Amino acid sequence: MTAKSPPPIVYITLGLLLIGGGWYGLRSGYIRWPENLPQLLQPKDPQPKASPGVGASPVVLSRGERTLFADSSPMTTAAAELLRQGNLTAAIPVLETTLQNNRNDPEARIFLNNARARQQGNPLSLAVVVPISSNPNRAKETLRGVAQAQEEFRQRGGLSGRLLEVVIVDDGDDAERAAAAAKALVEQPEVLGVVGHNASDATIAAAAVYQAAGLAMISSTSTSTQISTLGNAIFRTVPSDQIAGTQLARYALNTLRLQRAAIFYNPNSAYSSSLRNAFATTLASEGGQITTEFDLSAADFNPQSSFKMAIGQGAELAFLAPTAAVTTQALAVAQENARHGKPLTLLGGDVLFSLNTLQQGGAAVEGLVVAVPWHPDVPRNREFAQAAAQLWGGQVSWRTALAYDATRAFLQALESGATRTAVLSALGSPNFLLNNGASGQVRFLPSGDRDAPNVLVRVQPGNRSGTGYDFVPLP
Repeated sequence: MTAKSPPPIVYITLGLLLIGGGWYGLRSGYIRWPENLPQLLQPKDPQPKASPGVGASPVVLSRGERTLFADSSPMTTAAAELLRQGNLTAAIPVLETTLQNNRNDPEARIFLNNARARQQGNPLSLAVVVPISSNPNRAKETLRGVAQAQEEFRQRGGLSGRLLEVVIVDDGDDAERAAAAAKALVEQPEVLGVVGHNASDATIAAAAVYQAAGLAMISSTSTSTQISTLGNAIFRTVPSDQIAGTQLARYALNTLRLQRAAIFYNPNSAYSSSLRNAFATTLASEGGQITTEFDLSAADFNPQSSFKMAIGQGAELAFLAPTAAVTTQALAVAQENARHGKPLTLLGGDVLFSLNTLQQGGAAVEGLVVAVPWHPDVPRNREFAQAAAQLWGGQVSWRTALAYDATRAFLQALESGATRTAVLSALGSPNFLLNNGASGQVRFLPSGDRDAPNVLVRVQPGNRSGTGYDFVPLP
């Protein structure tokens, strides 16, 4: 069989590598690109391998020896192969050049800092579990926060000269895979803490494994109230749904002076259900009324008939608590409301705090008020927002900010000792306090919950997002 020539991207990439800083190393003899770099740059489709102790359940993870995203660049893939071979000296300049060309790539930045940590020797190890296979964009948002904390830690010299290595794990937001990932991480004694998981259902499934092993987990995105009861090893930097639901209910009653609400949610989701419960309980106990409820996940859900029924039952506002999977249905309710002159005021959960809401909802969601964990325009958040924009080349999301806080919390806890027991004890101490986080101070309640309120934001006309509308914090 005749060997195929490398595709044009290989030669382009090699040229970028030379221009980006490799040429000096080649001339000086400090860096020697491997002879098979063109082959390393060929597209690969590696198959997941089961981690030890997980049996037939594949757990997809990487310290840098394999890429996990379908859109990983050829240069990152080549660097991963070099890392798999243990060739740190060659991998580092490839990753440096990758980030010169695309500084917004959190996977490449984590791989680079991992390689530097290994080169330094005796790294500290944390894991981050994200839904790469089901929601790669949200996975990258979380990874950016972890990577930024890792980068700053390296720039400060680490802890007694030890830098941070991050293990990236994909659970696809699937409960069974989340539990398998937790088992795999528990069996790796060098892993001293876990940032994750993303979805509340995944966190709940994995929590029992971490709790039994005494391995601390800090979720930066899971908000279900059920997580407050899962044990002393389970923490989070995102406020719980109880806080969000209560804030929104009181905003409806005390600021909007509205009392009658229709609820649109996904009863199959721990997150959506707990947000619904917190809102409904507070509204009803403080003088309001839930007129009717609708299942956004139902196969026969119809936004037109649901809207008509809500109006017929006397609703004054619609509380939208969708999961990511049924956001389109929730936005269809908003569009139906707009077609009828917006008789329902719209309130919603943090899933709606996304560019997709502005793009798909447009004028229909103008006036929507959402409870969110973080916003860059809040004064205490601006310093991090500016630093993140400089590092990544644009505004970051609340998932990035709260993942940064989770990683920083672990790094501070590691100052008490680089063991799982010491980390867990430090995080659980009533005296634990992280100053100057992305979202201000971070302290944990005895339940492991973040002791902090949400921010209420409203959709208003604006130019920041490029959609004609922006989320703006309420005064």
